[in-house]
Order: sequence, then C-alpha cells, then structure tokens
Amino acid sequence: MYGPLNGVRVALVTLAVIAALFAAVLGYWMVTLILLAGVALHGLGWLYLAQQAKLESTDTGR
Repeated sequence: MYGPLNGVRVALVTLAVIAALFAAVLGYWMVTLILLAGVALHGLGWLYLAQQAKLESTDTGR
C-alpha cells in the first residue's frame, strides 16, 4: 500500500524533526516553526491518504 519509498519518507521526516530541534537549540525559531509545520502538514496528509485507502479497500459497492 505504501510502496518502497516509505522508508525514504520516514527518513526525511525524521531528519526534518532533528533539524527543527537543532534550529530550536540554536535559537532559530522561525526555521523551527516552518520545519515543524511542514512535518505536521505531511502527517495530516498521510493520515488523510491512509483513511482514503482504508475506505477504498472496504468499499465493495464499486
């Protein structure tokens, strides 16, 4: 369902979170907020797509 690039996606999101933590430690708050907003939006998009896939797999009427 998620394909072979899921591992790459997980690595990139993990690195974005680590970068946000480093930015926060160094006091770059705008960078921290932008990175965390991107991670949050990515997570919401992933949840939406996972829900859509779940609905499609249980939809037997089509």
